Amino acid sequence: MNTNEKKEILKNLNEKEFRRDLIIPLLSKMGYIAPIEYHGTSEKGKDIVCFEYDKLNEQRFLSIVAKTGDFSGNVALDSGLMTIVHQVQQALDCPYEDLYNMRQVFINEVWVMTTGKIVSGAQESVINTLRKNNLDKQIKIIGNDRLVQLIDNFFSTYWNSSTETKESVIIQRDRLIYFVEMLLKENNVDKSTIESVKSSILYSDYSPSISKNINGLHISNVSPYNIELSDIDLEFDDYIVSKNYGVLKDLFNEAKKHLSYSFLDVEETIWEANKIMKITNPRDFAVEALSRLDGNYPFYNGSRHGDAADFIDNVNGLHEGIREVEIFKSFLKNKGKLELAQKLSKSIIKLLPEVEKIIENAKEDEVFFNYKSDEIGDKIILSFNNEEKGILFKSKYKRIDLKGYKRNKDGSLKSKKVIEDALYSFRDYLEQTLSYDEEKWSEEYEE
Repeated sequence: MNTNEKKEILKNLNEKEFRRDLIIPLLSKMGYIAPIEYHGTSEKGKDIVCFEYDKLNEQRFLSIVAKTGDFSGNVALDSGLMTIVHQVQQALDCPYEDLYNMRQVFINEVWVMTTGKIVSGAQESVINTLRKNNLDKQIKIIGNDRLVQLIDNFFSTYWNSSTETKESVIIQRDRLIYFVEMLLKENNVDKSTIESVKSSILYSDYSPSISKNINGLHISNVSPYNIELSDIDLEFDDYIVSKNYGVLKDLFNEAKKHLSYSFLDVEETIWEANKIMKITNPRDFAVEALSRLDGNYPFYNGSRHGDAADFIDNVNGLHEGIREVEIFKSFLKNKGKLELAQKLSKSIIKLLPEVEKIIENAKEDEVFFNYKSDEIGDKIILSFNNEEKGILFKSKYKRIDLKGYKRNKDGSLKSKKVIEDALYSFRDYLEQTLSYDEEKWSEEYEE
């Protein structure tokens, strides 16, 4: 069978056949352990997950994003490629519920595997997009050329359809037996009993049985990736039904299930938030926060309150403020004044200790602050002469004002407020001096 014939076989696979009949047994042949199909509504970018042990005997988890058809286009224009990028980001960002170790783990590497060809430029488009978040080194893209080589090297019997079903069944059998073994180990069953159970399941003519109602022990939750055993007090380990609510034992199990699911919803938001917290660019922070958190609990509209509401207000303000400042900075740059304005504004912040001393030593009912530039002209200093020439802007405050804004509880003036007001006054000074027309310049900036 030549290469083109093999590619034609791959081309005719649907996604389900690609995942179950090819990728899962191929991964096992390559030495990966416990490949499991994770495809579904809650996959978080993971179609298949497996692991291997590195040289330090630590587990490294691999996630597969499986696609059929050709891999082509540009991420900025192709919704299919954008979906793949999003899947890769989700696979690396969201933990995987490790069935065998009963814990959550993060994916170390992602392979995007497709049955079609990779058109020139498509791989670079995805890699460059992921590089912005430092994810490019954790992804490999495998098209039909490389896939044929992998199958030839590790799973050559795949090309013979008569052995295809047998290979798939063996993989499924081994996976299920391994799961039974891990389930027994987690419940402290001794090794000899485990081997006896495995042997009985594989070779006995009798089907295993399950004893019920063992001291209140029951399965409280079952999912494709998790089985939870739980205790229930014997007082409620019966089926005396409530006329209004049904079987209390079942209601108890349902409540626990939904409580555990609610944890996952919150944890996903926490994972997103932790990633966003590491962003150092305020613009990227605002964009990522509004796109990834706004709409998730507890940030969705209609239920926000407390810190969650304050956060959304802050981020919206940050987003709009960044835009407004960008326009003003472009104006300053156009006038050749941006670097000077930045130096002068930073020098105002350095006046905080001096402002604190002035407030502390003030005895009069009113406190005055006069701001001027130094002799060189690249720093703003305080002047104590209210009539001195060269003053750029001024401010005055009541020393004590119980109804004043941003004051201490005793009505005394806060030095931080003085500095904030000075920054506003400096912005007004720049606009007036340079004849800044915000509306007019915004139109030019947009163009």
